[in-house]
Amino acid sequence: MGKKILYIMHVDWRWIKQRPHFIAEGLSDSYDVTVAHFYSKKYLFGNSEGLTTNEKNLNLLSAFRLPLYQEKIIYDLNKAYMKIYFRFLIKKYDPYFIWITFPQLYDYIPSDTSCKIIYDCMDEATGFNFNDDFKLKILESEKKLVEDASIIFTSSNYLFKNLDEKYKCKNKLMLIRNAFGGDIIDDDAKKERGKTYKIGYVGTISKWIDFEKINASLEKIDNIEYHLIGPCELENELKHDKVKFYGTIPYNELYNYVKDFDCLIAPFIVDNKIKSADPGKLYGYINYNKPIISVYYKELDYFSKFINFYSNTHEYLNLLIDMVKNGFNRKYSNCERYEFLKNNSWDTRVSEIIKHLKTL
Repeated sequence: MGKKILYIMHVDWRWIKQRPHFIAEGLSDSYDVTVAHFYSKKYLFGNSEGLTTNEKNLNLLSAFRLPLYQEKIIYDLNKAYMKIYFRFLIKKYDPYFIWITFPQLYDYIPSDTSCKIIYDCMDEATGFNFNDDFKLKILESEKKLVEDASIIFTSSNYLFKNLDEKYKCKNKLMLIRNAFGGDIIDDDAKKERGKTYKIGYVGTISKWIDFEKINASLEKIDNIEYHLIGPCELENELKHDKVKFYGTIPYNELYNYVKDFDCLIAPFIVDNKIKSADPGKLYGYINYNKPIISVYYKELDYFSKFINFYSNTHEYLNLLIDMVKNGFNRKYSNCERYEFLKNNSWDTRVSEIIKHLKTL
């Protein structure tokens, strides 16, 4: 086993499986990885059945922060406590690398650590719904983190350029996009179409979903319905008898639901957070071998061979009407799908990460 990594992630390990989970699991094949993740209040006392499991038998440590952590007094209390906690972990596990997935977490790392710092930048950190004071703290933490990091991975070109513009750190930056996890589905069979077409979405259901366009399409087109899979952060956003919410489905069971869908969508409201994203869901969508519809922004040029794009409500409605008329045909071939997934797997991404880590 290689050098030790203390892998600190800002999402609860039990949350829907995404980039931090896949990279931690991949690194654990070559390194001794201890994952410290923060409990989400959503799962602190509730049932976490159906969410991400510890398939690689990683050493998982749960950290707990006081709620309302954006408020100054609570923030300072959490910072003081977490510095003690992470000083203890660093002493106990003696890691060579400390992996940070969100800049604010760097406030918890003792300033005298001699560990190599890795920053995995996967989001526009100030793009979340934080108060202004907390956003300033994030920016202060990110500036220090970028200065101290030995290497910085970014999940998109947007983030790469944004960090370089802010901090002039191009020599530390490496683009490592998101990827596809799991087995390539060997199924190119034509689906029998019903009288009603099922349009699916897989992922977190939050304020970035454009329910206005979904509602407009339901008013305009009679024979479509929406099926939304994933944890929901909204309440009563859209009540309609042609919209079905499934909640969270275990990652390895998703295809059992998706296989009956006629099409998959990424209906985002485009803001700076979305512009910075290389959506992991699109890799999964391509594996499901379905027609794909997404709002357009520049980062998605990477997927142009596979996706039907729209930019406004008019284009979205026309695209759906055309697809209903023509039976929801795919834009890409099965061979193109297989080649793309083979070249964009998490195994491929982690191998590239390891090459960079070996230079440090």
